[in-house]
Amino acid sequence: MEESPLYVHKEFEPGDDTDEWEVSRSRVHLGALIGSGAFGRVHVAHLDMPGGETITVAAKMLTDNATGEEMQDFLREIAMLKHVGEHKHVIRLVACCTRRAPLIALLEHAPRGDLLTLLRSARGRRNIDQQKNSIKSDCNINGRPSEADTEYTNLSDSDPPLEENADTKLYIDSDQEVMSKHHYVAEPALHLDSSTMRDYALQVALGMQHLEARGITHRDLAARNILMDGAGVLKVADFGLSRSGIYVHTRSRPVPLRWLAPEAIFTSQYSSATDVWAFAVLLWEIATFGGFPYAELSNQELPTYLTTGGRLPKPARASQRLYELMTECWSDDPNIRPTFTQIVDRLTVQNQLYVDLDCVFPPVEENFAELSEMDFPLDSANDLHR
Repeated sequence: MEESPLYVHKEFEPGDDTDEWEVSRSRVHLGALIGSGAFGRVHVAHLDMPGGETITVAAKMLTDNATGEEMQDFLREIAMLKHVGEHKHVIRLVACCTRRAPLIALLEHAPRGDLLTLLRSARGRRNIDQQKNSIKSDCNINGRPSEADTEYTNLSDSDPPLEENADTKLYIDSDQEVMSKHHYVAEPALHLDSSTMRDYALQVALGMQHLEARGITHRDLAARNILMDGAGVLKVADFGLSRSGIYVHTRSRPVPLRWLAPEAIFTSQYSSATDVWAFAVLLWEIATFGGFPYAELSNQELPTYLTTGGRLPKPARASQRLYELMTECWSDDPNIRPTFTQIVDRLTVQNQLYVDLDCVFPPVEENFAELSEMDFPLDSANDLHR
């Protein structure tokens, strides 16, 4: 056989017809690196389609030294993306390469980056840098984590050590050279008015309503995991921690502590209701232009703070009605938190300004509470859909 011209050395790769999602590696052309972590990386890539067309995708792949457990987690994420299906406000799986290493998930490309970067760019880099420096000083004095720390921590640990990158976050921060070099950031010149910010909340809620209907628990909903496509449409992304239905976390791995509901922290139980809690934290991130939740508390202090009734304060620019929605989502009892369908309904019929971004100076907190809701009308009931 070795000498016969009828036999050649060729690595066998099953055809695409064995799985509608599976494509040959030869059809994937990797481009610039747009994100990396300890366990994987993301490249801009071009995928050759059967009709001769070439489309741009985001190629998410594991590192060459990934363990068997990490490979199984990644395969589970790909299976979850297949189950998610298509929705305007959820990042879409385009194809995958799982027949041989390295495993690749080819995702819908979102060239304008993540919502957290967009919010902080809109607020202004100078303010962000000042806030980071201030919080870093607190970390040195009081042992509190800074925004430069990873957002993920082990529940059994106290505050994590300072690290440059979040292990489980593949889309890196905007002030890192790689991201700025390859343009994977939200445009800082984009004007974020009140109507736009309100619409952002509705878009995320619509995406989560779809996951809720599919019985999927995201478990890592945060502004950093919301991506924006070239048309400015928000997409719920990063399904690395997602599971179907109510899920009890039994493995020791980092979790997004500051976005977790109490039942997830203390009993490791996740459901759509825990996603609702995280959604309210995301609303707080939007209203504070990318603020760091519970910045004054250490990871060790946070669980006790929540069990004693502590919650994130009302942002100065947030309306009272919005904050009431947040606090309902932060109910101790998961059963009385609103569903995403109810949240969508409330955001759709909202006839009050979502956040007052037009004032030069934020109102004084005690005076703001006295203002009537009628002081902030929308132009029309259809303003949400602009």
